[in-house]
Amino acid sequence: MAERKNAKAVACSSLQERGSVGLDVPLQVDFPTPKTELVQKFHVHYLGMLPVAKPVGMDILNGAIDSLMTSSNKEDWVPVIMNVADATVTVIKEKNEVEVLVECRVRFLSFMGVGKDIHTFAFIMDTGNQHFESHVFWCEPNAGSVSEAVQAACMLRYQKCLVARPPSQKVRPPAPPTDSVTRRVTTSVKRGVLSLIDTLKQKRPVSESP
Repeated sequence: MAERKNAKAVACSSLQERGSVGLDVPLQVDFPTPKTELVQKFHVHYLGMLPVAKPVGMDILNGAIDSLMTSSNKEDWVPVIMNVADATVTVIKEKNEVEVLVECRVRFLSFMGVGKDIHTFAFIMDTGNQHFESHVFWCEPNAGSVSEAVQAACMLRYQKCLVARPPSQKVRPPAPPTDSVTRRVTTSVKRGVLSLIDTLKQKRPVSESP
């Protein structure tokens, strides 16, 4: 009986040791720090949005800017903060940073530029189903820094798309023009081969008739 009790005690102690080993969880775990996007903030005035017919074109952009400039007063312009990140351009009210007026993913930003007045900046957003919106802003002292920031975000987005594209879908160099050196050399080689075949046919001996 004593031996059986000792065996049970040893078995229980071994199970407890295994359980403690399996449940040995570290008190502190180091997780990798997530990468944060670089966000540039600009204090500008938002003139408003105007639907446009085309997704690109400086004439389209200037038309929307002129229309909103003439139809609104400076008192009506809304002070906003434009946040330009790698993937998104967000416009929020300056007094109430919770209220988002415009949120445009860079992939849907089809065109941007500075207007005839160097203080004006606008971009066109593709909202889907062939619908396009032009958002217009007034910048101080000029729209140069805002334009450069949005342009840099667009270029970075384009580079990411090129890197992520499979090798089979990467842009291939255009075919050489019809009057290129390669085509002329290829044509010359073909003519030479055809001429050699004709010569061999002429030199083939004619079989004698029985």
